[in-house]
Amino acid sequence: MFVDRMPDEPVISVQLWASAKSVPETPDTHGLRHLLEHILVKGQAKDLDRRLETEGCFLTAQTFRDAMQIEVNVGPQQLDLAIKTLNELLKPVVTTQAEIDREVGVLTQEFAIYDDGSRLSAAAWDQAFGKDGLDPFGDLQVLKKATPEALKSIQRKQFYPEHLALVIAGPVDVKKATEAGVELIGMKQGANSPPQVPQRSGKPGRIEANALGEGRAALVGAFDSPGTVAALAAGLAVASEVEDSFVTYTPSVANAVITAGQVQGTSGMGRRFDGIAESDMPHLFAVGRYLAKTWYQRQMSSPRSVAAFRGQLLCQGAGYRPEQMESAIKSMTFQAFQQGLASFSRAKAVTVVGQ
Repeated sequence: MFVDRMPDEPVISVQLWASAKSVPETPDTHGLRHLLEHILVKGQAKDLDRRLETEGCFLTAQTFRDAMQIEVNVGPQQLDLAIKTLNELLKPVVTTQAEIDREVGVLTQEFAIYDDGSRLSAAAWDQAFGKDGLDPFGDLQVLKKATPEALKSIQRKQFYPEHLALVIAGPVDVKKATEAGVELIGMKQGANSPPQVPQRSGKPGRIEANALGEGRAALVGAFDSPGTVAALAAGLAVASEVEDSFVTYTPSVANAVITAGQVQGTSGMGRRFDGIAESDMPHLFAVGRYLAKTWYQRQMSSPRSVAAFRGQLLCQGAGYRPEQMESAIKSMTFQAFQQGLASFSRAKAVTVVGQ
């Protein structure tokens, strides 16, 4: 676990992260973790949101390819409430087939309004990694077959103590927060050493997406590798020159993608990457290095973002820290940046084209 004291902040973010290494997405289980998240955070009596809101607190959760995140945000004197809430969520999930069917209906509505950037990025992952890159949102046809027993099985595997990481950030007493965290999940959380993470084998190519816009997705390695931070800087630099652009990247110790796209038109981003001249490089390098530093600083700017960044890495291995990425950004060279730009070329990247 990790406690980050931020004494001047108005809230405490307490985040429980559970690695997905024992429950990777497969065609047969595609989306069950996401469905579990929706049902789990209702609490044992299905009224957890209401109970927290009456105390001026709130709960959020999200399912990623590598992990599940559960976050409780409370006031400076309410750490005990956050710990109590997470303790409830660590208990075996209580659900029925009727509740599952209702929640699948909710997810069906969510999928209908899935934003274009997420759809483009999901398509890029599909092209790059196939069954090893399944979108954690899930497959509605698989979700419709979900049962209480299947969700309980997923929960048991995902929430092994060794797969958990707890991060507390905000105006807390480090000693008391640490004691509370240890009482919640014990001393086994996280791996004693970086785990053997399956390195997805990616391939470039072209794919169409059911979305507006288009993009390029660079195939990258671990979050702190020179190639990854250079590709992030390159994507941010080029996207800054294109209207309606976005860049998506979730830090991972496994091979992943960084998608730079736009949600209007079907050629602007790709044309910009393909049209970069040698004379553009110095300017893009300066912009990219600045934007990468800004991106990192934003991840470390509030209790919520700090806990999210640290938790995402800790649940993949106890030795991983955001500062490793910061160091790689600071030491990025012009040559590495050029290679980062090249990773978005048509030959090396995934080109994703929407409607």
